Amino acid sequence: MICNNKFKEEVKMKKSFKMIFAVLVVFTLFGMTLPAMAAPYPSKAVVAIVPFGPGGGNDILIRLVAKYISPELNKQALVVENKPGAGGQIGWTALAKARPDGYTIGATSLPSMILVKSLRKNVPFELDDFQYICNFQIDPIIWVVNKDSELKTARDVMEYARKNPKKLNVAGDGPQSNIQLQHLIASKLLKMETNFVSYSGSGPALTALLGKQVDLAVTTLSSAIPHIEGGRLVPLVVFYDKKLPGLSIKTSKEVFGMNIPSAGTALRGVAAPKKMNPKDIATLEKAFEKVAKNPEFLAQAKALGLTIEFIGNKESNKLVEESAKIVEEYKSLF
Repeated sequence: MICNNKFKEEVKMKKSFKMIFAVLVVFTLFGMTLPAMAAPYPSKAVVAIVPFGPGGGNDILIRLVAKYISPELNKQALVVENKPGAGGQIGWTALAKARPDGYTIGATSLPSMILVKSLRKNVPFELDDFQYICNFQIDPIIWVVNKDSELKTARDVMEYARKNPKKLNVAGDGPQSNIQLQHLIASKLLKMETNFVSYSGSGPALTALLGKQVDLAVTTLSSAIPHIEGGRLVPLVVFYDKKLPGLSIKTSKEVFGMNIPSAGTALRGVAAPKKMNPKDIATLEKAFEKVAKNPEFLAQAKALGLTIEFIGNKESNKLVEESAKIVEEYKSLF
């Protein structure tokens, strides 16, 4: 009888342990899914790495987007973090190696990313280390001079550089950037030689021109617009195939009477580390697209000289392939 009671107690204990274990499993599973249910992406600020210094075209664009994108990101902020150096290599390397948790993304700029990878050895990132969320802006390259410069026209620049090889000091983002590529193409076709001085971004290059440390700057349109409107710098020519709406700067074809390929035109967008959740990529893509259609944003972008043209995830990946072909065609100029 005693043995029978002991047997019954053991059976009851085993059943109790099984029930407790089952309850723990349920609570554990529920606990694992609860954060995802309670906090949809993003649940905190998203950091956007800009691989160039403050004041450059990429920096201006991302900071403007950051002003309008919070309502599209569950009211979370987009925080800009500048990581300049080596023509963008430092910042893009940091983006490639960032945790793919959705809270670190970065500014892209074609063909600069392609040039960095194509022209240098031991670059610590691959082009497929990124998921390209979208492309956002077209930004052509221009020549600008200080308002006090003796060089009044683009033809003055060409003639001076032809007569005085390597004496014209030209500031630009570099080395081996899209800006330097555009200048090399123009220099070859115009048969002129200059001294190209590399800076960590268009912002520092324009600062050097404002300080009269150089004779000319090759820069993106968006970077120069505030200084042009402020009367501190004078634009001489824009290297772009088409006449942009609202832009009075003469094109290279109008000035020089020849076609100069606009291979250096900056195509700017946003990318993330490649292993980021596709659903989160889609969330960001949608958020950026909504900003691109925001009338208030577009009005301010126009005032800053930004040409907004939104291209989504799939099309942006194709754009990278097309840009790689352009770089292959012209990279021998370096």
